Amino acid sequence: MARQRESRLMLLLLTIVVGAIIGTVVGEALRDYVPIFTRSATLGISPTNIHIGSIITFHFGFTLRLNLATAIGLIIAIWLFYAS
Repeated sequence: MARQRESRLMLLLLTIVVGAIIGTVVGEALRDYVPIFTRSATLGISPTNIHIGSIITFHFGFTLRLNLATAIGLIIAIWLFYAS
């Protein structure tokens, strides 16, 4: 039972990520024709270098750029997930 719930959750997360990616790609393709898709909000952590001695260096950063098309893609993906 727990394994089925875990696999369903992973499928939901994958669906959300794919929906966001498809929404963003469609928004970028239509940004010249639909001006509202040019507006976006950016959230994130700026890149930080972490040095461990002189042996290892990590570059850590995360940026999330959301626009209306991304939100529409997310909504459609979640709707399709629960409709199936």
